[in-house]
This record gives sequence, structure tokens and C-alpha cells, in this order.
Amino acid sequence: MSEVDFSGLEIRNKKMQDAIETVRAVAPTPAPLLIIGAAGTGKTSLARWTHQRGRPGRPLAVLSGAEATEASLKSALSEVRDGTLVIEDVDLGSDEFHAALVRELEQKNSQPCRWICTSRRHLRSLARQDQFRQDLYYKISVVTVEIPSLEQRKEDLISLALFLVQVNAILHGKRNLNLNDEARDRILSWSWPGNIRELENVIERAVALTAGEIIGGEMIRFDDRETRTGSDLGPGMSLSEVEQRLIIQTLELTAQNRTRAAQMLGISIRTLRNKLNEYKEAGVV
Repeated sequence: MSEVDFSGLEIRNKKMQDAIETVRAVAPTPAPLLIIGAAGTGKTSLARWTHQRGRPGRPLAVLSGAEATEASLKSALSEVRDGTLVIEDVDLGSDEFHAALVRELEQKNSQPCRWICTSRRHLRSLARQDQFRQDLYYKISVVTVEIPSLEQRKEDLISLALFLVQVNAILHGKRNLNLNDEARDRILSWSWPGNIRELENVIERAVALTAGEIIGGEMIRFDDRETRTGSDLGPGMSLSEVEQRLIIQTLELTAQNRTRAAQMLGISIRTLRNKLNEYKEAGVV
């Protein structure tokens, strides 16, 4: 996921503003931080930003709670020293890992690192139902923030999309890219079940496929049919079959705009026209 500079990004959603202000205030302190949010909302990005604001230049380690063991925890702690340890999806950890985590947190005076945990679920409710260790919950949730889903923060969608356009334009060696009104409308109309991670995927694909400086609405695609990028291509196909599928899919992507399709394919409009005539004669299109 692209690293977001939360201090420089225009954020209008009140719940997100509150989360960032809380993190900004707590970043310089050693207080354990718990970040709650659905998959893809940017929990780890916010954790990294917290580290950068509170302990810049010091080590940072990220552990997956679902895969972590006591051994990997001890290894990470020795690596970060007085830096920051981020444990993703802490609620998915094993009982053995949770027990090890409690032991280490009880010795936090001898463990000078900053602790940040993330979870997709509300641990307070789980702890009350005895589905998560209460002692662990209270140790990791001294400060808790919740990140809203993208569907809950529509007012931030365009600024986030433009940020991702800029990041991916640099990565793909392009400059001065922007979203036209149709592209913005399509972004605003989508529910974004995958949150920022899905938005990143959509924007990166749009940047990669855009030949000019304007990303049009036809480049913003969501469903299986629209996001298909060669998925029909398989081993054993001839070169001409691969070429044919690629041309047809590119035309679908550009809403049958032959000029744009030719630009994306890196061929002349005349070559594209000749290929289409061949496909018509063969009854393919």
C-alpha cells in the first residue's frame, strides 16, 4: 500500500480527522496504540505514519498476528529495540502468541519499543464475550482509534484518488496526470468494498493504461468484466490468438475508441484497422 502523508493529505471526514488528531497527539508518547478498521482501510499505513512522527529514524518491524509465534515476537523485539513494533490483525493470533504478548507487555519497562496493534474487529466486544483475552486487550488499547471505511468517507475519495494518481504517475514515469469529471463521478459512485487497497488497484491500472495526461471514465473499472486484463489468455495459445484477445480487450476498455486503443497498444490506427478487418472476415468480431 502507498505510504500516505496524513499530515499533508486533505481530509474532510470528521471521524478520520479525529483519528489523525489522536494519533498526532499520542505519537511522541510510549502509550500502546490500537487501530481498528475494515480490511484495506489503511491501518498499517497509519501505524507507519505514527512511527515516523514519534520515532523517526528508529527501527520499525511489522508482524502478522495470524502467523506470529513467540519466537518471531522475540526476534522482532530484539530488532526494533527502541523503535516501533506493529502487530497486524492481533485478534487472529494463537492463544500461545497472545500469552507471549502479555508476558512481553508486562515487562515493557525492559522493552522500550512502541507497541501498535491493528484489528478488523472491535476487541472490546470480543473481550467482553471472552473471545479475546481481557488482560491483553487492556494492555494494547491504552489509546484506540478507528478508521472509517471509504464508503463512510465519500468526501475524501477524490483527494485520495488524486494522491494515488500522483504516486503512480511517478512510479510509471508519467507526469501531469489528472482525472476528468467522468472518472471522478465513477469513483464517487462506487461503494469500494475493498477500501483504499481497492482504490489503489483501480488507480494504478488507470495510470498504467492512460496514454495522455487525462484519465477518462472508461479507465476507472470495477467489476470482473471491466477489470479483466488478459485473464482469458492461457498457455498453448498461438501468438496470433494472444494478439487478437489483447486487441479486442483493449477496444472494450476504451469503449471502442480506436484511436485510444491504438495508442495503448503502441500500433498505428491503420494497423489496428487492418487487424479488425481480418477479424471481421474470420467472423471473430
